[in-house]
Amino acid sequence: LPVIGLSMVILGGLIFGGLSYNLLSGGPLVQVDTSVYKELLSEARTAPPVVNEIMLFGFFLGKEVVQVIVTVLTLYFLHKRFWRELGMLWISSAVGSVIWNFIIAYFDRPRPPQQMGLPITTIPSFPSGHAMSALICYGFLAYLLVPKMPSRFWKWVVALGALLIVLFDGFSRVFQGNHYLTDVLAGYALGIAWAGLVYMVIERIFIKKEDLQNVEEK
Repeated sequence: LPVIGLSMVILGGLIFGGLSYNLLSGGPLVQVDTSVYKELLSEARTAPPVVNEIMLFGFFLGKEVVQVIVTVLTLYFLHKRFWRELGMLWISSAVGSVIWNFIIAYFDRPRPPQQMGLPITTIPSFPSGHAMSALICYGFLAYLLVPKMPSRFWKWVVALGALLIVLFDGFSRVFQGNHYLTDVLAGYALGIAWAGLVYMVIERIFIKKEDLQNVEEK
């Protein structure tokens, strides 16, 4: 529905705008970032090795696993000629990645000074690309699968499963000191706004196209 897409754009845009302003102005959330970063990094250093191994998996959930899912879905949509879904997938993920690269270059926020897991120092920190790509990818899977579920129970299972994966990915990035908290929140917000815009526009284009085809058939 267009109203849902518009709501996603407005909500995500407002949250991202607020977090961006806070970062550029050195607002109170910068101090929150620092305190959360120090506390969680201390927890990570004293946690059992298995905990950090599980958290490290969050890195792959937001990158390599996403790449595999996008590739598999691309091949499937091409085979089935599902152009609407293919457009949503590629514009939200691939074009979204290009937009993200411009945004992180603009803010150019340094990464946290000390990291665990797979430290990253060459890519700016704000917003989190893992958080954004995870939200777009697993949110898109839920968007496709929830309407096809046979019962309300399974609809909730799929929706909550996607939500938990997205939240775990973001938490793992903060837990091991690879991102600040607002980096992840901004990644989520940007992902929500971008996905909402893409889905709304593409759905609108295809609805108009179907309406024209129905008129011509009559």
